[in-house]
Amino acid sequence: MSVRFITGNLAADPEVQAAGKVSITKLTVLENTAEYRGDQRVEGLKPLSHSVEAKFELGAGDASSLHKGDAVIVVGHERDASFEGTDGGVVYRRVIDATHIGPDLGRATAVVTRTPRETS
Repeated sequence: MSVRFITGNLAADPEVQAAGKVSITKLTVLENTAEYRGDQRVEGLKPLSHSVEAKFELGAGDASSLHKGDAVIVVGHERDASFEGTDGGVVYRRVIDATHIGPDLGRATAVVTRTPRETS
């Protein structure tokens, strides 16, 4: 598995799905393909769409903190995934299993509230 670092904007609000006893938060991050050549901004083709999944506390924090359009930074491991499409065929895509997700403070501000750890 390769480690990926991406920055971009959320295409939609995070979506939480139950998978047995685990909830998975799914995000779509749009990565801008524009670049700078000297002091000139050169527009890219269209944004790259990344499928991102977060589990456990990370997913819960994302679902309650992030919204459509928010600038984010994602770190995770990339893997292949497949599922049955609406036309009955198999759809293949790359998914980033996130280990870290946060707001991109170069393009936003944030207020951090610590989540207390559960004591057992």
